[in-house]
Amino acid sequence: MRFVDGRGATVARAPVALGLAVGLALALAPEFAAHASPIDDPFVGGLSFTGPTSASLAAIYWNPAALGLVRGTQVMIAGTVTYASTTVTGLPGGTASAHDLRQPFQWPLGPGAFLGISSDLGGDRFTLGFATYMPYLEQTKYALSPTMNEPTRYQALQVDLRNLELVPALSIRFAGDFRAGVSTGFLFSTGRLSFAEDTTLDGMSPSCNGVPCGQGNPLGDARIDLSSGNGLGDAKFSVTVGGGLYYRRGNVEVGVAYQSRPVGGAVPGVEVAGEQTTVTAPGNTLVTCPTGSSTRCVFGDLTYRLPDVWIGGVTWKLRPGLELSATARWLWLHVHDRMDVRLTGPTLEAAGVPQHIVLYRGFHDVWDLRGRVSYWFRERVRLGAQLRVETSAVDASAVNAAAVDGLTIQPMGLVEARLFKHLWLAAGYGIAFMGDVNSNPSAFGPLDPAQTKACTALGGDLDACALRNAGRVRPTAAGTYSRVVQDFGLTMTAKF
Repeated sequence: MRFVDGRGATVARAPVALGLAVGLALALAPEFAAHASPIDDPFVGGLSFTGPTSASLAAIYWNPAALGLVRGTQVMIAGTVTYASTTVTGLPGGTASAHDLRQPFQWPLGPGAFLGISSDLGGDRFTLGFATYMPYLEQTKYALSPTMNEPTRYQALQVDLRNLELVPALSIRFAGDFRAGVSTGFLFSTGRLSFAEDTTLDGMSPSCNGVPCGQGNPLGDARIDLSSGNGLGDAKFSVTVGGGLYYRRGNVEVGVAYQSRPVGGAVPGVEVAGEQTTVTAPGNTLVTCPTGSSTRCVFGDLTYRLPDVWIGGVTWKLRPGLELSATARWLWLHVHDRMDVRLTGPTLEAAGVPQHIVLYRGFHDVWDLRGRVSYWFRERVRLGAQLRVETSAVDASAVNAAAVDGLTIQPMGLVEARLFKHLWLAAGYGIAFMGDVNSNPSAFGPLDPAQTKACTALGGDLDACALRNAGRVRPTAAGTYSRVVQDFGLTMTAKF
């Protein structure tokens, strides 16, 4: 079927256009690495009708310029509950799994939550807004074993990295339907990272029942539980900046935006201050103060980098109530090459625990492509369908328990309704499918004995240390990884 728009032009039916957009996204996906980003929230502002051309308070993230489309005074509360099921097979020690439920009902504001308020100041020239949310987070928790022989322990036992952002934003209309916006983000970083370190690969010689421990022996591991706590008082602070443009001509809207990586901090990227860190030395002995009376003599520090993010989108209003949207996010994750762990304590060296550990990440840039069709019924109910395809942050060889990636395709259903004169409620559901990823050969592996000796010796061969400095000298992560993620979101908006 075809219909004629208000200007007399013949326009194809919306489902056909959406099918072409989706087909193009799937066709382009193989040109990239075709996986998913481990440290990112793809639904900032809720699982709803958001994007760089949407009249929603979520525009504070998606495009500050589009905040000017939000009329009057509005308050928005959104929450997304995420259930992720991860399975790892083929690792030494057997199969491992993680079943993680991420929910926003926490304080400080939890992962997947969004709280915003805005006002157009009684006109259409300026709009001010403020929101708080977590744009970057990663949560995975594997089951612990009483024998300490967890298959994933050398890459991850528990990862809980949170970056809470408080963002004021301003949108200005210059002429006609051309708007510009700016924002400033105040980022508070906390986290917990638990893993095991095979100290034999660090050139140490731990003893297991009177004989040297071999590689992969749990009794020769140091177990690090680096934790800051999740309160605002536990967080390290940094700043981001953002901006965007919005323009509408006829029935077509275009929006572009940029969000910077953290700037102005003491370290490149963000820092987690592990004031609540505990370390267990080889032989399963807790590292304490010299008197043995306290565990508060060990402190940890974790640093890693976050991306710059570019966002672009187009919305085409095919006819009254019917619109087609396409959005792309480009995450510059190539700077996130490693996580740097530093431990300090007067008894660490005597306990045979390394004080500097590098964990390889080696991320690539990520493309997040989405197409959405939506339709209004009498301005009270809006229905929508969306498809998201996301590309890779990690090569298959670098996939490990701390970064499980695979080609991700996520269909979603969306609905929004006006319940009362000033109250709107939106809901969405999506299920993300990731095909099995085989990480054999693995980017991780031990050095040969000669390289290990050269690297640990004073003045050792720098070439021999290159892989260790990159964080790739670890027991192999070769195995098969699979993951299924389900997202359910609710958004409530009061409009005055």
